[in-house]
Amino acid sequence: MSKSKGKAATSPHGMVSTASPWATEAGVEMLEKGGNAVDAAVAAAFCLGVTEPQASGLGGQSMILLHRAAGGDPLTIALDGSSRAPFGVDPTRLPGQPLKQGLRSATVPSTPAALGYLLETYGTLPLEEVLRPSIRAAEEGFRLSALQHTLLCRESQHLRQDEGVLSVFFREGAPRKAGETVRQPQLAACLGQMAGKGWRDFYLGGIGERILQDMEDRGGWISQVDLSKVPLPVQREPLKGSYRGYGLETFPPPGAGRALFQILNILEGFTPRELAPDTPRFYLILALAFHAALMNRERFPVDPVLYPQMPDRRMTGKDNAAPIVRRIRKVLQLPEGEGFSPPPTAGETTHLSVADAAGNMVGITQSIELVFGSKTMASGLGFFYNNYMSAFNYKDMMHPYYLVPGGRPYSSVAPTLVRRGDGRPHLLLGSPGSERISTALSQVLTRVLDAGQDLEGAIRAPRLHAGSVRKVMVERGIHRPEVVEALEDAGFQVSDRGPSSFYMGCVQAVELPEAGGGSFAGVSDPRRDGTARGPAAGKRTLGPANGKAE
Repeated sequence: MSKSKGKAATSPHGMVSTASPWATEAGVEMLEKGGNAVDAAVAAAFCLGVTEPQASGLGGQSMILLHRAAGGDPLTIALDGSSRAPFGVDPTRLPGQPLKQGLRSATVPSTPAALGYLLETYGTLPLEEVLRPSIRAAEEGFRLSALQHTLLCRESQHLRQDEGVLSVFFREGAPRKAGETVRQPQLAACLGQMAGKGWRDFYLGGIGERILQDMEDRGGWISQVDLSKVPLPVQREPLKGSYRGYGLETFPPPGAGRALFQILNILEGFTPRELAPDTPRFYLILALAFHAALMNRERFPVDPVLYPQMPDRRMTGKDNAAPIVRRIRKVLQLPEGEGFSPPPTAGETTHLSVADAAGNMVGITQSIELVFGSKTMASGLGFFYNNYMSAFNYKDMMHPYYLVPGGRPYSSVAPTLVRRGDGRPHLLLGSPGSERISTALSQVLTRVLDAGQDLEGAIRAPRLHAGSVRKVMVERGIHRPEVVEALEDAGFQVSDRGPSSFYMGCVQAVELPEAGGGSFAGVSDPRRDGTARGPAAGKRTLGPANGKAE
């Protein structure tokens, strides 16, 4: 049985870790019904769109890392569930600034297609069953958290402009308070229609018709052509590498696995003793490694279609980290890179990690881009449209992510699988946080793999982030005189983000047992509202993650 219903748990029968208690319970419910990790992950992912609507939902996109304990090669696959720019976009007449609000900031939602495809290809339970917890949460309601109330207040000026948002998340013109029950009958009806008619109804059926009418009524760009070209996910080969003898598999372009690999390759240039946690030297090495990798990712963007054919894997090769290690050892400031902007830092996302008793694992990082996406809700359907039009390049037509019809937006996701030296899976983890994703994950990994900290302690530990030139954000536990002095001496401006900051990501992780039995472990980051829990009873899991029952 689980040792905890909170942030950390163990169970011999599998594990679910998400950013919402309702979503965690949705995943556990599927495992207890005998479903596999895919069934549980899809149930949790749909439920996150109901109970964590500021971060994801039907109107967004979902990126998936799937490990199958049995079945044909490859054992681990990446499903690129990117949304798509509307085909009506004219790349020669783009606005001066990225679109961030309203219907015209929305790309074609891909979450229903990504999760639907994942379930029908690798799951074992019917969509109707998997959607039941989400429908229940929308009908019966969920309690608004203190964090969600804070975000509603922060974004209230824009959210108030949409009638649908006002009717659900406001009371008498004011944001609902923490602890209030939020019911979403329109979203429940939308999910119910998908449960009865299938997920394709979102694009080709009644739900799609209502989206098109909404776009016509309010001047959006998504058209029948866009919905007819259903945005099915693209299967990609994960990026593969190693760290201290552990195998790594993470998300390829358009995700940010390249940045994560370069950070870890840089850290591998130092001994575990040099990376002893919580020392000024540790934090300085991290800041310089983060700064280098994230600026390199911005300098060298790649087209995800062309990347598999590229002979030069500039950021993933260990030899490419060596010059950066030498610079850090000399405590020299890295080049500022004039002529380009640092990566964006305002994105909002969510992540879940699931493992079943058979050893199948699924990590899903999904988003509607910024907090509450476009700040606009689909009329009569109850979900937020994303604002991924803000994630394209608007200025350089040669950029791989320049805004073109049908284009896929830039992404910072990096769900990651860690294998033990003998090849057996050890950890599955991921995080939201835009460019902070790779920095949050690398801090957890170095604490676990270098310092031997337990997973819960590594995730709770204070974090820093360095992405912008000469600026590093630190949580309160790091903002000590000796650490600040070391960072400032290296040319950084130091900003205190307070204790356990929402800004620093939200790692959801599961750990598989050692060979010969034992329990799965799960940890949900205390920086947000989630939980981790495993099934209380061990019903037989229906098959490996291959779409067929045993």
